[in-house]
Formats: sequence, C-alpha cells, structure tokens
Amino acid sequence: MGVTKIYSKSITEIPSETCRKIRYVFTDIDDTITSDGIISASAFEAIWQLYNAGIKIVPVTGRPAGWCDHIARMWPVEGIIGENGAFYYSYDRKTRKMNRIYLLSEETRLENQKKLIEIGKRIEQEVPGSKIAADQPFRISDLAIDYREDTGPLAKKEVQKICEIMREEGAKYKVSSIHINCWFGDYDKVECLKKFLEDKENKTLDDLLDRVVFIGDSPNDEPMFKELETTIAVANINNFLEELVYYPLYITQRQSGEGFKEAVEIILTKRS
Repeated sequence: MGVTKIYSKSITEIPSETCRKIRYVFTDIDDTITSDGIISASAFEAIWQLYNAGIKIVPVTGRPAGWCDHIARMWPVEGIIGENGAFYYSYDRKTRKMNRIYLLSEETRLENQKKLIEIGKRIEQEVPGSKIAADQPFRISDLAIDYREDTGPLAKKEVQKICEIMREEGAKYKVSSIHINCWFGDYDKVECLKKFLEDKENKTLDDLLDRVVFIGDSPNDEPMFKELETTIAVANINNFLEELVYYPLYITQRQSGEGFKEAVEIILTKRS
C-alpha cells in the first residue's frame, strides 16, 4: 500500500512485469494531465496511447458533475469519478446511454447542498481573498473553494483557516492543487473507485490490485496512495510531501502533463 517518502522511487524503476499486468489507469486531471490549466497535445496523446494499447483510463477528479458528463462522452475513457468520489459516470457509445452512479441519494444531496452554501458564505466572509470556485454551479455534491486557480494564490495560513472552518462545520475536506473541496458523506475517491470496479468487473479492488495503477499530484490523492499497490505521482507532488502521511510508490522526473506523458511512455515501453 502507501509508502513513506524515503522509499519513493523513480518511475524508471517500475518493473516490466507490473506494467504488463496493468488493465486500468486511474488518474487525476488538474496538474497531473494538465499543465498551467491546459492539456497539452502530448499529454492528451498519452491518453490515446493508453486507450490504443487496450488499457482502460478512468480520470478521478475533484471537478464537477457537469465537466464529468462531458469527459465521459468526449474522451477515450472507460468512465470518470468526480467530485472527490461522490459519483462515477460512464458512457456506452453503442447504446448512447450515460450511466450515472451516485454514492448518496438525491434527497441527501439536496440537503447537503443547503449546508454547503452556508459554509461557502462563511468562508468568503472570514477569509479575505477566498472565492467560491467558478465551476461551483456545475457541482451536485460538494463545495469548491478556489485558492489558486482564478484567485490568489492564498497563503498557507489562509488555506489552513479555510480547512479549519470546513472542519468546524462537520464537513470532510481535501486540498487539491487549485481548490479546497468539502462535502458531507462517508466516501472518498477510493470508495468510489471500489464501487466502479465492482460494477464494471464484478470484482473487488483487492482482486484487481495488481491490475490497477493510479497517477496523481496532490494531497487529495493521498487516499489512493494509501490504498493502492502501484501509485505514481508527477514531480509537482514534491510541493506537498511534507503534508502527506502516505506517499506514492513512484515519482516522475517531470511535472504535470509532461510527467504524465513520461509515466505513460515508460509503462508502454516496459509492457512491450
């Protein structure tokens, strides 16, 4: 499972046998596939290279439901886990049907939204410079506070204050590379990943540990680093290492989208 910093290795050390077994690549999006807020041609090509190699790609993101609907339809992916594990979407291109699976009921989500609105108001009042994320209107299960995408970046103490407010309000929260997300509900990215695999493969995560790899970049990916056997982080994870308890097994030399491309190229080369 997750390992400490001292045992993190270069991605070049990933064994060929591990690469040949990979069936699923679960991956973060922001600052893992993207670089400075945009997907480069080479990073998007790396997604297609995985797809063409028969590897199933599943983005795992804090981004909203509205974005996830688009990505499930338009990208060469098996599905997408959104809002830090609140749901997964998968699109069947043969039947032209979107499958939307939520970990909480609609009634519970609506009640939670009311509480999240009040948390957002409190944060904007108490933390100068904080801002509700521009993609909030497209969310159904969480609140996203922008601290360095379209505002800031806010200082570390301000980020800590935002987290403190979320904690005081009884919400779960995670810090990504651009947002601080909070929600109500006993779920996270790993729980939704487990549900996805059970539905798609009729197997548990434990059954498929040697078939699954995760690629990420920030503290909100820590549940993956803890639970999965093969985990990779792009080099910008180094900005957050002091905040982590569980570390990725491998780290790329390059950052963001170039690091994602680097990991994919090494995996595909060693598979062959």
